[in-house]
Amino acid sequence: MLRPLLILCVFLGAVRGGLVPAAEPVKILFDTDMTTDCDDAGAMAVLHTLADREECEILATVTSVPDPNALATVDAINRYRGCPDLPLGWVKGSGVQMPSKFTGRIAREFPHRPVSGGDFPDAVDVYREILTKQPDRSVVLVTVGYLTNVSRFLRSPGGTELARAKVAKWICMGGNFIGDPPKDDLALGNVNFQRDAASAHHAIHHWPGEIVFAGREVCSVPSGLAIGAALTNTPEDNPVRRAYEHYFDGTARDRHVADLATVLYAVRGSADCWDLSAPGRMDLHEDMTFAWIPDPAGRQRHLLKKSGNDRQVERLLETLLVAPAKE
Repeated sequence: MLRPLLILCVFLGAVRGGLVPAAEPVKILFDTDMTTDCDDAGAMAVLHTLADREECEILATVTSVPDPNALATVDAINRYRGCPDLPLGWVKGSGVQMPSKFTGRIAREFPHRPVSGGDFPDAVDVYREILTKQPDRSVVLVTVGYLTNVSRFLRSPGGTELARAKVAKWICMGGNFIGDPPKDDLALGNVNFQRDAASAHHAIHHWPGEIVFAGREVCSVPSGLAIGAALTNTPEDNPVRRAYEHYFDGTARDRHVADLATVLYAVRGSADCWDLSAPGRMDLHEDMTFAWIPDPAGRQRHLLKKSGNDRQVERLLETLLVAPAKE
């Protein structure tokens, strides 16, 4: 009887000592608008830190806008974080065009692959290529911008079937979940849906699997959560720091954590940061207002704030935001 007891003690010691291998890294397909708000850059910093810690694997980074400076900024951040060859894709043809306070400057200040109309594939093609190569139900799709690519992918030949087979879950930053049951009357705004409303309506109504929404009331305005000023303690050649500095006209300041929180949930789950709603579905209307329909068989949920832990979430996200690039 001593030998099984000895084996058990060794196993428990290994667990307590952190010697047992962690779970497999979460496979992330990251889709960002990277134009109007610096928190997209912050989200990429969090994503790369989690990848450096082997908590996730970044399969590709694509933009939901047809702006070459946005794609150049994504590539510059990837390069700074030691991943210069990550697959890139963007919207080709028509798409949301908005001015940016930082992407043009980042594109001029930092090295990146040359970006022009023919240099990189359409994001839909990247979705297809990446997902085809992955095991079934293994990929987490993260969108922190417009849903242009998601809708076009679903409309592409076999896109819906590929999403159903390969994507374990879609984590979507968007919506305001106010009330019980919640609804969104757009009093707080919802630009990730509104600026390409047709795509948002189509994608959310036709997605064949699970969706978790990170709503503005949890991680944007009016959540009260904000970080970013600590980036002034990172190297001056950090493009994420520069994105925040350009956004705030010279000095990095605190900004909401919408996209950063979405990434953190996608990789780590709710843990001590959030609760999850009961299952249901978003009854999204064409004007982008919606009502939440509770449904025990529903495949959609949304994040809920935990009482009293705002500063804890901020501290966690800040640690990930300012972590140095892996040597």
